[in-house]
Amino acid sequence: GRVLRAHDLAFDREVALKVILGVGDGAVAAARRFVREARITGQLAHPGIPPAYQLGELADGSPFLAMKLIRGDTLGAILK
Repeated sequence: GRVLRAHDLAFDREVALKVILGVGDGAVAAARRFVREARITGQLAHPGIPPAYQLGELADGSPFLAMKLIRGDTLGAILK
């Protein structure tokens, strides 16, 4: 998946939006795994796991997970 910064219109706040990347022939299975992972994440309460706000579908039908936006350095920046 990919994590983007988005704006939650209902609560007027910035959120992190995790979306699934194009997976070609395995799209249906990948979408199922993504939704399963999102549902599990939504049940977890841990300081190292951002709270999940919403699980839904984009206009093209692909799933997304909206969660708390954590500000700071990206993993890529830290690894450099």
